[in-house]
Amino acid sequence: MALLSGGATLPDFTPKVGDSDSILLPSDIESDFAIILFYRGHW
Repeated sequence: MALLSGGATLPDFTPKVGDSDSILLPSDIESDFAIILFYRGHW
């Protein structure tokens, strides 16, 4: 996968949120701008 450059469009993907939910990004974001933080909770 190629790295994103400033101003690039985020490709569609579905990360898992919590134990069972998921979110479709970027479609489920209602704003033109967002910060997405990925936290690995279990090492």
